[in-house]
Amino acid sequence: MSYPPQPTAPGGQSGAAQPQPTYGQQSPSFGQSPQQPPYGQSHGQSHGQSYGQPVGGPPQPTYGQQPPYGQSPQQYGQQPLYGQPPQGYPPQPPERPRRRGLKAVLIVLGTFLGLVALAAGYVVYHVSTRPGPVDLGGDNSPYQKIAAGMTAALVAKDEEAFVKPFKSEELKAKQRKVFRNLVKIPWEQAHWETQFAAPLNGDMWVTFVHQVKGVDSKPVGETFNWRVEPGTTAPVITDVTGTKGLDGKTSAGDFYPGPWDLYDELVVEVRDHLVVVADKGQAAELQRDVDVLAQAAKDDLDAWKKSGPPPAAGRESARGYFVVLEKQREVYNKLYAGDGRENDGLEAGVNMPIPVHAPDSTSRDKESGGSRIVMDTSLSRFTSAQWRDGVTEIGRHEMGHATVEVLGTETVLVEGIQDTRMWVIEGFADYMAFRGKEDRAKADAQASLQGYRFGGTLPESLGFYADQAKDRSAHYSLSALAVQYMAQKYGEDKAFAFVAAHYADPKAYEQQITTATGLPLKQFQSDWAAWVRSYVPGIR
Repeated sequence: MSYPPQPTAPGGQSGAAQPQPTYGQQSPSFGQSPQQPPYGQSHGQSHGQSYGQPVGGPPQPTYGQQPPYGQSPQQYGQQPLYGQPPQGYPPQPPERPRRRGLKAVLIVLGTFLGLVALAAGYVVYHVSTRPGPVDLGGDNSPYQKIAAGMTAALVAKDEEAFVKPFKSEELKAKQRKVFRNLVKIPWEQAHWETQFAAPLNGDMWVTFVHQVKGVDSKPVGETFNWRVEPGTTAPVITDVTGTKGLDGKTSAGDFYPGPWDLYDELVVEVRDHLVVVADKGQAAELQRDVDVLAQAAKDDLDAWKKSGPPPAAGRESARGYFVVLEKQREVYNKLYAGDGRENDGLEAGVNMPIPVHAPDSTSRDKESGGSRIVMDTSLSRFTSAQWRDGVTEIGRHEMGHATVEVLGTETVLVEGIQDTRMWVIEGFADYMAFRGKEDRAKADAQASLQGYRFGGTLPESLGFYADQAKDRSAHYSLSALAVQYMAQKYGEDKAFAFVAAHYADPKAYEQQITTATGLPLKQFQSDWAAWVRSYVPGIR
């Protein structure tokens, strides 16, 4: 789920934003979009610019202009999109079958059936023409031994042993960088598992199973592809890439590449319940922001500890947070997303829940072991004179997503066509962004909703991440006001219990409203709408 576009404070000068470059398109400073004006600088700005209020003009030039905090869909390996879309500061990021409704469903189903038929023929052809498939051969196979050797090398911090299985000097040099990055991360556990041998040119899928200490509640996986060349004594690895689909593109659902794969040299800062990483070229940004983000992490964890319900059904809220700071939009879009997510010009940050690595599980419920948060540091939340407020709010928003995402059970195939209400997802995260800052929360709501045609209903999931910054910002703001109203009138513990219950069982939505408020949904919505009109006088 992504961070919403930034609205502007009331009374400012209006300013139209220019469209952002599409993925892969260079803007000033390779891959980096122009900076957004600071919070409150211009009225009507899009959420993607400064934190909060939408703008009346077209989307801003920078990618990640902060629309409402949001999410983007996830995939696990070659499987259907996994769980809720990644959550982020402005509106949702890439990979969005969302906003396409029934037509999207029909396209997805038709494409899926066609791909199944194509895949069957594709596999039959290669099985019949390849000299011989890769044989994993159990725990004692040479391929499993390579994986075990790399695991032991990481534990021993033995770089030469780690790169030994790779053939060319060029590939060894690349893997040296990966190794040097990996040893900087505080791991609870980290090992490689060979998952699947495709009878296609010696390709083999390998999962880097890992759990970040103080962050992940359970191990998660990053899956990629080794091309192996059988040898007389031991096979060698001739190439490392992401896994590819039938369209030839690197899968966006295997959470490859991670920052340790992309960056030549990783810089890492560790705080209680927080790990923040960046490329070495952004070390100064990381050093400046890390303690602000650490306070945001503490704020969210303390809030949940105070008002959140106890763990249920074996699922606990997040233990901590893993954040990547990145200023180049092209790199931002590629992190954990294969060839890259669709560029969302209204997104400033994104939270991506990662499935628990449980290959033998028969459960149909999704389960996240942790999340990965990516923030675009080229935007005004990081560059304005009010950067402390901006970094705090985007941090608390994205970490709010991560806090409760691990409670979710619904796998989302098409965003917007789901039982989990987007207003609950984004409303909770935006409430956390401004929690305890009533003045800023009210200013954000008034800037986002000034002149907005309000129908008196909670935002619908379909179309929640509107293309227009003003509409998307309004959806975020109305959602945050719904959680705020529930917390103020019925108690924050009731509001947090409602959010947790909805993530765990989204089909019981109406009963969950009644449990939290004592009212049927229709009456709660009517009372909330009346309160919104009194709280935001300029709403239409």
